[in-house]
Amino acid sequence: MKRIGSLLAIVVLLLGACEKKEPPSGKDTLPALQGDRLSSLDTLVRGARLYQENCAQCHGPEAQGHPDWQNPQVIAAPPLDGTGNAWKRSRHDLIAIVKNGASRNGVPAMPAWYGRLSDQDIEDITAWYQALWPADVYDNWRKANAQPASPKG
Repeated sequence: MKRIGSLLAIVVLLLGACEKKEPPSGKDTLPALQGDRLSSLDTLVRGARLYQENCAQCHGPEAQGHPDWQNPQVIAAPPLDGTGNAWKRSRHDLIAIVKNGASRNGVPAMPAWYGRLSDQDIEDITAWYQALWPADVYDNWRKANAQPASPKG
């Protein structure tokens, strides 16, 4: 919880230090904390709250995961803070896992959240935990998931 508070404090400081020359758009957009990530303050705050309400019990309050998450004999939630394997998945796959649940060796490991969380809820949660990823992890993820340039024709 301390890390969440620190992250929100940094966001508030960044917003206070930024001077915009353009007219306000009605949404608070903050510069990336690391890399080129942009998220609205509302998205991050909402994602943090939804994560704590729905995900923290298994994935930990700071998205650190269960200590035995790599043990093949234990079904335990992996970290989502950039120290696990989540960054190896596309955004589509990250969202699909939340919606549809997951199993490990045929044993249910995570319930499906479809119908319990809205698409926007899942997007906000994903944005929040991706904001926790170290810059190099996020950059590797972004590069691996870059959309190929569309051919000109």
